[in-house]
Amino acid sequence: MAVLALTTTKIQVATSWTGTSPGAPGTQTISGTLLTSVTDVSAYFTSISVDFTAETLDFTNFASGGWKAFITGLKETGFDCTINQDFSSAVDAAFGFGGTFGFGTTFYMDIMPTSAARSATNPSTVLSVINMGYSPLSGNVGSLALAKLMLKPTGLPGRLTS
Repeated sequence: MAVLALTTTKIQVATSWTGTSPGAPGTQTISGTLLTSVTDVSAYFTSISVDFTAETLDFTNFASGGWKAFITGLKETGFDCTINQDFSSAVDAAFGFGGTFGFGTTFYMDIMPTSAARSATNPSTVLSVINMGYSPLSGNVGSLALAKLMLKPTGLPGRLTS
């Protein structure tokens, strides 16, 4: 079993996409990549989590043998991240109010476990997200200044290996 320590995770953002984009309605196959003014924000993120969940719908009936029966309902992608704040850097300029990826804007993210090229052993999770909130300063006395970024995936995510 191969294990991975996240030390060189690559996180890129852009406002446009080539091919069939993530977040598009339907069940099509995601293809392509980020396009135009790709920004590597890996140096600012200290943690990232992408979670896939689905509603559980109960369809228990008299033929279920006394067991509850469930099916999958609507699916959703959750997203959580932590960013080191640096007001003199791209963090506030990019994700803050009025920034390229600022509050209320929709953009694309490409997240890879390592900084190597996409491959079967370095798959890329791609998402269309909307910036639902930005808190420019968070922390306690003597701690690192953090920025809170509240991103909400807008629909169908993708996993790319090439």
